Amino acid sequence: MEFQPIIMAAGPGSRMSDLTSKCPKAALLVGNRPMVWYPINILERAGFEEAIIVVDSDDQPEIQRMLTECCSVKLHLDYVAVSSHDVGTADVLRDIKHKVKTDLLIISCDLITDISLHNIANLHRTHDASLTMLLSPLPSQYYDAVAPGAKSKKQLEKDFFGFDEKGERILFTQSEADVDETISVKKSVLKKHPYMCIKSGLTDCHLYLMKKWVVDYLAENESLAYIRTELIPHLVRKQFTKAKVKDKLPQANQSVISDTQKMNILKFSSEEEYAADIRDMSSWNDHHGDMADCYHGDKIRCYGYIQDGGLCLRVNTISSYSEANRQIQKIFTHTGIEKEVPHLHASVNMAEKSQVGSDCLVAEGTQIGEKVSIKRSVIGRHCKIGDRVRIANSTILDNVVIEEGCNIQGSIISRRGVIRDKCEISNCLVGPGQQLNTMGKYNNEVIVDTVDI
Repeated sequence: MEFQPIIMAAGPGSRMSDLTSKCPKAALLVGNRPMVWYPINILERAGFEEAIIVVDSDDQPEIQRMLTECCSVKLHLDYVAVSSHDVGTADVLRDIKHKVKTDLLIISCDLITDISLHNIANLHRTHDASLTMLLSPLPSQYYDAVAPGAKSKKQLEKDFFGFDEKGERILFTQSEADVDETISVKKSVLKKHPYMCIKSGLTDCHLYLMKKWVVDYLAENESLAYIRTELIPHLVRKQFTKAKVKDKLPQANQSVISDTQKMNILKFSSEEEYAADIRDMSSWNDHHGDMADCYHGDKIRCYGYIQDGGLCLRVNTISSYSEANRQIQKIFTHTGIEKEVPHLHASVNMAEKSQVGSDCLVAEGTQIGEKVSIKRSVIGRHCKIGDRVRIANSTILDNVVIEEGCNIQGSIISRRGVIRDKCEISNCLVGPGQQLNTMGKYNNEVIVDTVDI
């Protein structure tokens, strides 16, 4: 294969710790399928047959179990176990350098999209890019929603991206947290690209196509620990690095060792001579307004593919997780699997006078009592729902018991929870194994760690 896929599934899910404290983020169910299944499905749709999957050593058994029990996976997965508390994503690439044989396709376990990978690959090939990343307009319906348990929504941090006149090459990137009052761009960059367009309404989807030499460079440069926050900005800056010609010997008091150990990224990014010659001799140019060399002679080139329309979101917060489950039928339609997953599993035992909306999803083995109403919700496996229960805009995970007369609105009930008779729950997050008292009333609460499962 031209690209070697790597699925990053070792993250602890720090932004949704109330859900991931007792369940690996990659195994957390979205539409009754493990979160990591969605990037696996993306790769399968693109024709890949195998992939490396990086998991936390403590989480590997649970992730494998969930993928086996909850869905069908055709992709051959080569598991690489790490300790997510000790290493960053760039550290992982450094550690698995011996497994890297070709250019890379790196994808996060929390990405759900209907994008065709061929479109991103074509942009990458066209410009023989060092790095190409997937960017998408911020989907407000997933990020603006108030998370269950929260009384106010958190401000979403933005990134700034500077593009060339064609809107493809990334010339500048900086997070909002690192910007004071103004954005500073080097004069040398503006001299080459005087028509830079800076955009702030895009999210980094954590899907990257990357040259193999980048991993070789990481193996030598151990100061970079994370892909998104360190490696990507580093590569964007290094696009404008010029080769230095050494025309004199080291001085008498200068260490020869320290001089040779200085990191020169250009020695890793050297191009095949025939490829550079063909490009330079062609009449095609990548910019307007001058007759400068193709790409201005830059050997390192970073590009962004901006998805226009369709579905693209990262399930990395409680609010996006909750909204993804509410929109699950739309997600299934976009990803082309709606025909494979019936909204009501054949093994569901439901009383005649109960109603389940077509925008819902109910998994196998669930029992639904008399006069139950379920709207815009996902119900997990082997749940027991008593008579006269009302559920709307909620996510109920596996093995939950909801007793008679309960009313659950806009909430998440984690696995093995027990909701006693006539409870009223609104905009709450109930952690794994929690038991709520009869006739209890809960509003905008996070209920965790009251019961040890």
